[in-house]
Amino acid sequence: MTRKWKRVSAIVAAVGLAVVLVGIAGWQLLLRYFTQQYYRQEYQPIQLTASIIDEFPAEHHLVDVPWIAAAFPTCQSVSLQMIAAQRGIKHSLGHYDFLMGFTYGASELPGAGFTPFGTDPETGMNVAAPYLGLLRHYYVTDDADLYRDALRYFLSQGYPVRVAVDMGTLYGFSEFTAHSEVLVGYNSDGFAYYETVCSAPATCEPGEHEPGQESLFVSDTVLLDAVHAQSKPLKYPWRYALTIFEPGPTATDLAPVWAQNSLALIGGNPYGPKTGADAIDALAEQIEQRGRRFDTTTIETGIEIAAITRPNNAAYLREAFADDEDILQAAALFDQAAAAYRAIQPFVAGGIGNQEEAAQIAINLREAAAAERQAGEIFRERSK
Repeated sequence: MTRKWKRVSAIVAAVGLAVVLVGIAGWQLLLRYFTQQYYRQEYQPIQLTASIIDEFPAEHHLVDVPWIAAAFPTCQSVSLQMIAAQRGIKHSLGHYDFLMGFTYGASELPGAGFTPFGTDPETGMNVAAPYLGLLRHYYVTDDADLYRDALRYFLSQGYPVRVAVDMGTLYGFSEFTAHSEVLVGYNSDGFAYYETVCSAPATCEPGEHEPGQESLFVSDTVLLDAVHAQSKPLKYPWRYALTIFEPGPTATDLAPVWAQNSLALIGGNPYGPKTGADAIDALAEQIEQRGRRFDTTTIETGIEIAAITRPNNAAYLREAFADDEDILQAAALFDQAAAAYRAIQPFVAGGIGNQEEAAQIAINLREAAAAERQAGEIFRERSK
């Protein structure tokens, strides 16, 4: 068992004991405590202080960052791809998805179905950085003025700054959408940024554009509101966060990546929202039980993304591990999962018409879950 699996098992055991000791009434407080502990331990936050920040000019724009944008929601891995490219580190998006585990696995969203992303992007970036020869620094604060100054200071020093934001606040709609942007400049009024996903409501075109392209712009107020609007619902122990990367030692042992991705695919969390194949199986059960009453609009986008990302994962694995029979088998399993998701799409787009359709969707979802769980087991063996 890897160190990460042991740590997760220990946390689960501790939570289970705590529930017995304090009863259900104290569960929310305990959940908040363990959530806060998770953020502090796994995110490795650095507290921003005024001593970190030096003088900076009134305006500065980076001209060495290529604008890379996807057409579908892979904002987290695209952010890292863009930042790495500034330093001459160029790989396919599939490589960043793999290192971060971003498009591997699934997560249950209470009251809204599931999302086909199974790894926390903050921890995913931390795992991925060493394989790119980078060091990740995640700065946090509750001080808005200090945060604004820190953003400008790091940009003035040549760092593209990655910020996690609520896309709804950023673009002025009510729905919360966790998102990732890359800041590439500033003036006295706000910040220039390269959008990572160029689809509505963003006014840009997907693709890779040369460094120095004219960027989008956001005011100080809106950006800080968007950052806080991301932190608040996720119950971060801080209001504002930013991430920068600098050169560091290069790692080669992929065991932590295999462990991360296997955990994302398999799941196994008995407390809180389900993850991995468990989340997909749970969705199948919900649809069987609710039938026509199940609101398919809550999962339509997730199913569409899964049908796109699973073949992309398979293609990457075949290219990167062409001589590895076990990993090629995992690639085939991703293709099987993708076929199951594609079979679901017509039913989801039109709503569930009857119980027979609900049963067929559940069958397809369980096929996808079984394939992803098996791929996760292959990855877990590789992580040992």
